[in-house]
Amino acid sequence: MNMFDEARAMSGTLALCKITQAELAERLGVSQSYVANKLRLLSLPEGIQRKIIEHGVSERHARSLLRVSDKARQSEILDKIIDRGLTVRECEALVEMEVERDVPRIIEEARASERVTSFRSFVDGGIATLRSLGVDASAKTGYFGDKMYITICIREG
Repeated sequence: MNMFDEARAMSGTLALCKITQAELAERLGVSQSYVANKLRLLSLPEGIQRKIIEHGVSERHARSLLRVSDKARQSEILDKIIDRGLTVRECEALVEMEVERDVPRIIEEARASERVTSFRSFVDGGIATLRSLGVDASAKTGYFGDKMYITICIREG
């Protein structure tokens, strides 16, 4: 049984028996973090899982790939692990460089989110001002897909 088979068995047991990870860990005589780490492996795409098994890549290598959010980059890093025969330490260093490479993008996404939050605060302030002037006004936020919609309603009269 490989690491992914074991993780699938644990996942199935959790669902079938309706127990927590801690309860499963106790029954298996392992720590809860052991169970959690096994289950996390299932978030790797099936193609990557197959390649890991085919090439005998270790579980520690596989877990380090989980830090990379982009599935295509996970596959590229896995290819490097296999082609270069990287140790776990070398693999972790490679993943760390990849994660650090994403930091500017993550910061920009956070800044964009802050700008949206600031705009929503501005709209709320405008609505409050209108209400203080006796105008019946409201704003409603809705989401559709990856877009936010702000609807401003002002009653005439």
